[in-house]
Amino acid sequence: MDPKLLSLAETASVNGASISPTVNDERQLNEPEVELVYFDENDPEDPKNWSETKKVTTIAMLCAMAFCGVFGSSSYAPGEPQVMRMFGVNAEAASVGLTVYVLGFAFGPLLCPMSELFGRRLPYLISWPLLVACIAPSAWVNNFAVILVFRFLTGVTSACTLTNGSGVISDMYSNEPRKLAKAIVYYSFCPLSGPIFGSLIGFFVAAHMTHGLWVIRIHFFFAVALLPLPFLLPETHAPTLLTQRAKRLRANGRTNAYAVHELHKYTLRELVKKHIGRPVAMLIREPILQGAAVWITLAYSIIYFFFEAFPVVFVEQNHIPFQLGGLPFTGITIGMLICVFTTDVATRLSKRVTIPFIDPPVVGTPVTAPEAGLKAILPAVLFMPISLFWFAWTSKGNVHWISPILAGIPFGYSMLCIFNSFITYSSHTYMIYASSALAANTLARSIIASVLPVVAHPLLNNLGTEWGVSIFAFLSLGLLPIPLIFVRYGSLLREKSHFAREAREVIAATRNQATDNDNTGDDSAPIDEKEEKRNINDLESGNGIEVTARPSIEKNASSE
Repeated sequence: MDPKLLSLAETASVNGASISPTVNDERQLNEPEVELVYFDENDPEDPKNWSETKKVTTIAMLCAMAFCGVFGSSSYAPGEPQVMRMFGVNAEAASVGLTVYVLGFAFGPLLCPMSELFGRRLPYLISWPLLVACIAPSAWVNNFAVILVFRFLTGVTSACTLTNGSGVISDMYSNEPRKLAKAIVYYSFCPLSGPIFGSLIGFFVAAHMTHGLWVIRIHFFFAVALLPLPFLLPETHAPTLLTQRAKRLRANGRTNAYAVHELHKYTLRELVKKHIGRPVAMLIREPILQGAAVWITLAYSIIYFFFEAFPVVFVEQNHIPFQLGGLPFTGITIGMLICVFTTDVATRLSKRVTIPFIDPPVVGTPVTAPEAGLKAILPAVLFMPISLFWFAWTSKGNVHWISPILAGIPFGYSMLCIFNSFITYSSHTYMIYASSALAANTLARSIIASVLPVVAHPLLNNLGTEWGVSIFAFLSLGLLPIPLIFVRYGSLLREKSHFAREAREVIAATRNQATDNDNTGDDSAPIDEKEEKRNINDLESGNGIEVTARPSIEKNASSE
C-alpha cells in the first residue's frame, strides 16, 4: 500500500491540523494527490469547541450590530412631522423614508449568503463602514430625494446584520440544539426590539431637538460607536477556517494540504446561481421556508404598521404628550422579555405534552428535534389574534389608554416566540445554508413590511383603528394551521426537502471525515465506484457548491 494512504491513527498532525490523504477533486485527477484538512472532534479552532465566554462575546457583538442596524429604521418615524414641515410633503410622502429603509432590508441579504463562500466575517467588514457612510448624507443634507436614496442604501447595508448572525450562531451551536435555541432567542430579541427602542427614543429626540434631522443623526453616532465590532468579530465559518489552516500548512511545507472548500474553482455564473440565487430558489421551492416566512412576515409587518398607527391611537385619539409617544411600545417590549426568559422552560415542557391529532401520525413516535421546539409556538400563535383584537377594539379612546398598551404584552410575546421558533427550526433544517434561509425570509418580510407604513394612514382613515387593526387579526387566524402542520409532518417535509438533504450530505462529507477514514482499512466493505461517483455529482449539483468532491480514500485503500 502506498505509504501516503495512512490510517486515521497514523494521520499527520501539523500545528493542530488533521490531514487526511484523499484523491483529488474530479477536476484535478491528473494532479498530485491532495491531503484533506479537517477538524478533529475536539479541535480548539472549531467554533463548536470554543469556550462559552468566547461564544457569548461573539453573540453580544452580533446583537449590538443587529440592534443598531434596525434602530435607524423606526427612529425616523417620530420625525415625520418635522420632515413634512421642512420639505412641504404630506404624511404619506414623509412615511416613504421609513418604507425605503425597510425595503433595503430585502435586497441586502441577497449578498449575505456569500458568507457561505467567503466566511461570516467579510460581510460585516464590508457592510458596516458602508452603513456609517450612508447614514451621514441622509442626516445632514437638505434635500428630501437625497434623504430617501441614502435611507434605502442604509437599509441595504444594515441588512447583513439581520441575516448573517443566525449563520454565525449556528456555526457555534449546531451540535447543541438546546443552546442554539436559547442563543437564537437572545439574538432575535435585538433586531425586533431595535425598532421599538428606536421609536421610543425618536419621539423624545423629535420633541426636544427640532432643528435638523436629529432622529437620523442619533443613528449615525450609534453606528460610529460600534464601528470597531466588525474588526473584532471572529470567523466562525468552518470551511473558511479550514481553508485558512490549509494555507498556513502549505506555507510551512505541506504543499498538498487543502481544505475541501478550496477544491472547487468558482465561476461567476456559479457565484450568482448558487449564492445570490439560492435564497430566492429556497423561498420558491421549500414549503418549510414558505410557511415560516408567511408567519414571520405577518408579525414583522404589523410592527412597522404600528410605527404609523401608534401616534394616531395614542397621541391623536388618547391625547398622550408627543414626547411620550414611544412609551406605548413598552407593552410589546415587556412581552418580548417574557418570551426571552420563559422560552427554555416552555420548550422543555412542551416536549412532554402529547397533543392528539397534532403529534406525528405514527403511534409511539415522539416529536423529535427540530419539531420538538415548535410545540412551544402553539400558544404564541393563539396570542397573536387575541392581542390584535384586544388592541383594535380598545384603541379608540373610549377605554383607558392603558388597555391597548397591555394588549401589546401578548403581542410582543407572540411575535418573538414566532420569530425564534421558526428561525431555530430553519437553522436546524438547513444547517450550513442557514444564512441563505434567513436571507430568503428577510427578503419576503421586508418587501411586505415596507409597504405597511405607506398604507397605514389611508387604511386607518378609511376603516378606523378598530377594523384597520382587525384585518391583521383575521390574517393571523387564517395562518393557525401552519405550525400544526409542521409539528405533525415536519420530519416528512424535511426528508423531502432538497436543500435540507443537501446540507446533511455536505456535513457528512466534511464533519465526519475522520470517522470515514477510520473505517477504510476493512477490505471486506468494498466501495461501489459508481455510487461514489453519483454521490459526488449529487453534491456538485443543485446548490451544494460548498463541497464539490467527497473524499475517496476508501477506494484507494481497498484497491491497494
